[in-house]
Amino acid sequence: MQHAWLFYLLFFLFGYLTCRTFYFLNATRKSLQLLQVSQVIGLYIIVRAIESYHYARDFRLAIMKENDDSAHNINAFQLQFEEETSFFKSRTISQIVECHGDFFKETVEFDDWKSAMAHLEKNKDFILNFIKRS
Repeated sequence: MQHAWLFYLLFFLFGYLTCRTFYFLNATRKSLQLLQVSQVIGLYIIVRAIESYHYARDFRLAIMKENDDSAHNINAFQLQFEEETSFFKSRTISQIVECHGDFFKETVEFDDWKSAMAHLEKNKDFILNFIKRS
């Protein structure tokens, strides 16, 4: 019993290290969950922006038809719109992927627009619950 203080010291160190380890693991898990939630919400916001952009296109086409613009101008507008939309889609997805860097690359489950929409579809229930709570 002469070295009881050593036992208490070791017991304290073991408890402290165990606590810190579980805190670190819990914080890591929550950080990854937060990262995944932000990806899904970001994709939802991007989809809503494209939806609004389509409404603006339809409104512009209606105005062009009312003003009797030529078919060439209408077709040019539609082509430009499609090019801008596809550029926006590819650029936003590439920016999301690039933002995560090498360390979090495994958490990104998509790399193009099609796989991003599949990921959003997989998390559809989460988005619907998020909208209802907002």
